[in-house]
Order: sequence, then C-alpha cells, then structure tokens
Amino acid sequence: MSQTTILEKLREERRKIMEALNQLEAEKKKIDEEASSILREEDKIIDEMRSCRDQYKYNQLEIRLNDTSRQRRKAETQKEDLERKIRGFKGDLEKIETRIEYLKPKEQRFIREQGSQ
Repeated sequence: MSQTTILEKLREERRKIMEALNQLEAEKKKIDEEASSILREEDKIIDEMRSCRDQYKYNQLEIRLNDTSRQRRKAETQKEDLERKIRGFKGDLEKIETRIEYLKPKEQRFIREQGSQ
C-alpha cells in the first residue's frame, strides 16, 4: 500500500475525529450551561430555606432541593463522561497528527521546518 493512500486514510480519520470532537465540545457547553442554571436554582432554594419559618413550606423546599440536587449530580456525571471522551479524542488526534507528520514526504517536512525558523 502506498504512503499516499495511508496519508489519505489518516487525513479522513483526522477529519472524522475533529467533527466528533467539535460535536462533543458543543454538547459539553450545553451541559455546562444547564448545570450552571441548576446550580443557581439550587442556591436560590437554599436561600429560601434559610429564611423560611413555615414548616410545610420548608418541607416543600426541601423536596425541590433534593430534586434539583439529583439533576445537578446527573449533569455533573454527564459532564465528566464528555470530558473523558474529549480527552480520548484529543489523544487519538495527536497520534494521528504525529503519524501524518511522520509519513509526509521529507521535502514537505523540511520546508515546514525551515518556515518555522
């Protein structure tokens, strides 16, 4: 198999990984926004609980707080999973970039090195 077909396959794989990485980062941003809004809601409920004197209302707030905390923990777990996936894709991308750079013809690498100096 010639080096050009290997390079083409590696470049195609790099493109696919970059697309997936962009999608994951967009999803992470969405979950970050969701988690921050849940955290604000949780803080608001806690503040209400501090000033509450009515036991019935306090119990209702406590139920809302438990539900909100559960949602926050779920969002944090999703965020951690996405961060783990993103790190994996970035590692794969680095390996592919290294292989592409290694497989490039020497003239192209030499020109690139001279241009950076």
